[in-house]
Amino acid sequence: MIQKINNPNGLLVICGAAVFALLVAVAKISPHLGSGTFDRELIPVFIFFMVAAAAVYLAAVGFLRKNRACSVLLIILFGLGFRTLFFFSDPILEDDFHRYFWDGAVVTGGMNPYEHSPGEVARGEGDGELGELRDLYGDTLDRVNHPHVKTIYPPVAEFFFALSYRISPMSLTAWRILLMVFDIATLGLLFATLRKLCIPLQYSLIYWWNPLLVKEIFNSVHMDVLAFPFVLGAILLFICGRKRLWAIVLSLAVGVKLWPALLFGMFLSPLRQKKETLIQCLVFTAVLLVIFLPMVAFKLDSATGVVAYGKSWQNNSPFFAATLSVWESALNALDIHPGHAQTYSRAGIIMILLAWKSYVAFAIGSIGIHKKALLIIGGAFLLSPAQFPWYYTWLLPFLCVAPSPGFLALTALLPLYYLQYYFTPSPPGEGGIFGNMVVWLEFVPVWVLLAWEWWRFRASKNVNSCQIQS
Repeated sequence: MIQKINNPNGLLVICGAAVFALLVAVAKISPHLGSGTFDRELIPVFIFFMVAAAAVYLAAVGFLRKNRACSVLLIILFGLGFRTLFFFSDPILEDDFHRYFWDGAVVTGGMNPYEHSPGEVARGEGDGELGELRDLYGDTLDRVNHPHVKTIYPPVAEFFFALSYRISPMSLTAWRILLMVFDIATLGLLFATLRKLCIPLQYSLIYWWNPLLVKEIFNSVHMDVLAFPFVLGAILLFICGRKRLWAIVLSLAVGVKLWPALLFGMFLSPLRQKKETLIQCLVFTAVLLVIFLPMVAFKLDSATGVVAYGKSWQNNSPFFAATLSVWESALNALDIHPGHAQTYSRAGIIMILLAWKSYVAFAIGSIGIHKKALLIIGGAFLLSPAQFPWYYTWLLPFLCVAPSPGFLALTALLPLYYLQYYFTPSPPGEGGIFGNMVVWLEFVPVWVLLAWEWWRFRASKNVNSCQIQS
């Protein structure tokens, strides 16, 4: 049926209007779903709207892959409309932005956000300038989640928090404007990438129309989009042969979020000149040392954000929960305290991830650098002890170049994450109906689809190999 449509723009408008209407409904109920007090009965309603929007979006992606004549301008205008809807909405069941605002105030005041946790400042620790900020922005300080933990965000991200504060202190609108700038920059770099690879620009819809991204970035105002232009810029520079500049840009991406560091090896895999490879490694390392100097200037302890996250963060991850359960049972059988299971589980996950990263970067043949990035970051997401919906947005720029049904399905499945607030309203966490059932509903279909994709990939390689031999 899709192939027989003579007016692809007409169907595009229908899909865009349907997603828009569903996101209007989400924005309309947002005042009743704040992170502090919320109407628990509206959570399934919110999830229904998000899943329905995702279903329409996935239909549009399927239509796009068979009908590439639709208007790029329509794609751009609808995507802008989706984002504008949330500019004055209330963040739904999220409060990370309070940390951004507090850190921005601290940095703007000329202080180091890695020195004291918000909880320490609230108790009166720190110098007089921190006390002045506490008196001025005590309401924001009181709302920072995990106040006993020092900030986890790298220095380049802290710079942008401070920039938002400079524009307008503690302002969601100012922060959303900054996110929009990076979002549009991401779209521009996607256009440049697609054009460079001779892929239709219409594939940008995969990123630009994704309703989960729109919700997580422009409603919940997560900062993850800040890294996207740096990552895409580094890859584009690499494709264009800028052998050292890409290393600088990639290091800036790591300065926003740590996950782009996983991509470094895949840039080196095609290189055969040892001297040039060494120079690029040195450039990348030197820039990282400069960027992260403010972060490592103070002693790393249990209150340091990166340390706390690495040791104990766990949410919405069935694979890690199963791994942890196996280790606990094994340690109990060996009369070893099961508290060590966290350490062993995380060490095992890290080893699996490093092995997968090395395999993708160096062992898999010419599947394209964006496909490799998707497989590496997708693997990191699925193995991670914490699989928040906004982490999924990391995959979307790569999906425009290398669409994957398994990873795209997460757009419709990850909204189920918010059921943890329905089943365990205070506080949310693993266990119960959510931990034992819902997380598996989120991810089992994805693993099945990815296994099917991998089987098809291996089968096609075998067919091609046989044709070459014959």
